[in-house]
Amino acid sequence: MEKSSLSKLEKILRWVFLSLALVVVGGVLKLVQMDSHKPYVTVTEEEEQEGEQGEYDWEQGLSDETYWLPDYCRLYEELPDITFTDTEGKEHSIREWKGKAVALVFWASWCEDCGRQMPEMKAYEELAKEYGEVEFLYINKTDGTKETRESAEAYFQSLGLEGELYYDISLRAYDMLGVHNIPTTLFLNREGILTAWSVKQIEKASVFQALMKNAWEGSARVTAAFVADHMMDEEGGIHSSYLPGDGRDGEVLSESQGLGLLYAVESQDQELFDHLLSYVKTKMWNRGLSAWRVEGDEPSEVNALIDDFRIYRALLGAQALWGGYQEETALCEFGLLDRGIDGKRYADFFDSKNMEYASRFTLCYGDLQGMELLSQRTGSAKAKSAYEDAAELLERGQISNEFPLYYSWYNYDRQRYENDDLNTAEAMMTLLHLAREEKLKNNTIEWLKRQMAGEGMKARYDTSGKVVKGYDYESTAVYAIIVMIADEIGDGGLRSQALNKMEKMHIIDEELPYNGAYGMEDGSGITSFDQLMPMLACEKIAPAGVKEKE
Repeated sequence: MEKSSLSKLEKILRWVFLSLALVVVGGVLKLVQMDSHKPYVTVTEEEEQEGEQGEYDWEQGLSDETYWLPDYCRLYEELPDITFTDTEGKEHSIREWKGKAVALVFWASWCEDCGRQMPEMKAYEELAKEYGEVEFLYINKTDGTKETRESAEAYFQSLGLEGELYYDISLRAYDMLGVHNIPTTLFLNREGILTAWSVKQIEKASVFQALMKNAWEGSARVTAAFVADHMMDEEGGIHSSYLPGDGRDGEVLSESQGLGLLYAVESQDQELFDHLLSYVKTKMWNRGLSAWRVEGDEPSEVNALIDDFRIYRALLGAQALWGGYQEETALCEFGLLDRGIDGKRYADFFDSKNMEYASRFTLCYGDLQGMELLSQRTGSAKAKSAYEDAAELLERGQISNEFPLYYSWYNYDRQRYENDDLNTAEAMMTLLHLAREEKLKNNTIEWLKRQMAGEGMKARYDTSGKVVKGYDYESTAVYAIIVMIADEIGDGGLRSQALNKMEKMHIIDEELPYNGAYGMEDGSGITSFDQLMPMLACEKIAPAGVKEKE
């Protein structure tokens, strides 16, 4: 090939590569400009030095909406002391609004998603008047290029809102909170505690109303109202499933009744407690132990030890709060001592029809707190021995240092832990029992933290730590139990992670009959266990509401 031909070819190739480079650069610039659809990323100096560790995982954010939540504030904790500037140039701290309910809206006039929420805010301000004095603060992302004070004020004035416009000129508030996306809406109670949030546009009044209800009446109370209206029968039995269009199913579990009683104590609702207890006494109890299931009007001949201890602890709590439950407490103690203990060890259940004890001990049944209370209150040597035996079985039951969860159950006949797959909800209950007695090991806590920082928790694992095929999904109740574990061990970061993942499954829309429930958006997958565990977790850690509803 001649030299002139080579020179011509080189020029053509250079032009092609230059064109491709321009296309790539243009694409990158276009992505950078898509602030209305991609989060604003905060990267600290330390994170920049770490390289990829400080980068926002867009792929993960698309598959898990918790990645879009602000990085540096936590649900049910006080909001960081952010500052912003008013239209006169005066700087303000969010602490100035303590004593008032507050809705903060982070927005920009150029943001398409904000453009779908902001015109609705006038109607939302009217809805908020149901809660008395609510302050609306509109915090503009005033970066000086895409948004100026002038462009923000012009757009804001066109909306005719009652709330006040503020500017975050240096983006300090955004950075301090770690806001990833606009619009982001935060709801604060009178103590400055973050009680609800939304990191996407709110286009429906029914959704905004549901968020306000969660924020200022209490998330647990809203879920409890759904359970009372749609899953509980007239006699006080909580049915195990909600069926859209058909109401509740025909099965009532002692699990639901026990958890419901504990929630009633936690929320100090004696009327609810008595209603639930009435069902236990009339439909479930057999000499102080509860049938694990009632189908129609037919109670099972078998109890479940874990649920009997839940009911027992709830009775003790009710007695301490209100008094008047001595007789029921004594009957429950009699049942646990008489048929909960086989010789000197606890058994999963007693079959009253065949008069036989289970030859196994499921580790999540080891309610060490309840067992210790029974031993102390009754002074029974048998109860003390059974408690010590159960505590030892739990503490010895860790599978391995690499997979530091605990075996599912211990076989009394073979005197060994069985190698069955782990139901993750049961596995987390075992950890909660250990945490309450300050017996949870550090390697288990660290494993939990790694899981929560990564892919989260799946529904079932084998004893090597691998997810069981077909169980690669998440459970509301699992995350609710981890919230309670984290609360017991005082780990705010773990608690926040679990709470955020739990809230992914919270249905928030007042138009839906199942508003406040945890499940699928079409109303499927709503079970009593997945309602009652979040109710307990949220009632335990959430602050009091702004206003008591009639």
